[in-house]
Amino acid sequence: MMNHGKTDEIIALIDCNNFYVSCERVFNPGLDGKPVVVLSNNDGCIVSRSNEVKKLNIPMGSPGFKYEALIRKHGGTLLSSNYTLYADMSNRVMYALSMFTPEIEYYSIDEAFLNLSGFRIRDLFDYGQKIRKTVKKWTGIPVSVGISSTKTLAKVANHHAKRITDLKGVLVMLEQSRIDEALKRVAVGDVWGIGRQYDKFLRQNKIETAYQLRYADEKFIDRYLTSVGHKTVLELNGYACIDIDDAPAAKKSIVTSRSFGKQVSDQEELKEAVSCYITRAAEKLRSQRSVC
Repeated sequence: MMNHGKTDEIIALIDCNNFYVSCERVFNPGLDGKPVVVLSNNDGCIVSRSNEVKKLNIPMGSPGFKYEALIRKHGGTLLSSNYTLYADMSNRVMYALSMFTPEIEYYSIDEAFLNLSGFRIRDLFDYGQKIRKTVKKWTGIPVSVGISSTKTLAKVANHHAKRITDLKGVLVMLEQSRIDEALKRVAVGDVWGIGRQYDKFLRQNKIETAYQLRYADEKFIDRYLTSVGHKTVLELNGYACIDIDDAPAAKKSIVTSRSFGKQVSDQEELKEAVSCYITRAAEKLRSQRSVC
């Protein structure tokens, strides 16, 4: 049942850092500190990057062969994907997280929402650190923790926790001043629930940040946004509209699609892109256990 009042809930989003690369590093510590990418099926496009690779400005989804020389120049490695390993490691991470609350939603292979409401937690930052240390100790996988009052705000908190070193992997956003500060630093297209078309449309209407979307004119929101968009804005304002679903129904169809920024006629480039999207769709299937 939807709750459209201001929420007193405490929601944590746990997101594994560079998940596929982190899985590989658990079993090969020699990869630590080096540029590492994991490639899609048939060693096509890049589906996971270490932080060292990100610093080289190598984009996600790009063909591995285009950046192989650069990666190896910096002492890095390109690895074939091992989805059996990743599924097993995901199960281990989720089991560790289940120790912290009975109300948990396994959102994807490397993400989970935890409802921490009702617990007597003296310091949420310390609790977030406890979650991180437990998962790391039990599985070897590093995670980031975002904590707030709705799932959408928890996503925003996690976005910053993963990127800002000084936060030490955990951001708690409950005070309005801290929420507003964080929203100002998130592009509207990075808000959970805002797709590419809405990103473009909102920017054309001078709404470029999550903060501007939160305080957008209600008549504008009512006129131009779908029900999903409405829920997103409400969630940014602290109204819980998306419940923790501890037993989500399997989707009957799953789509992974993108538009090219330019006309593409090169067959190899098309093959790499299609391979990458198939890999993404397969991840979604595996996360809801629709395939082995």
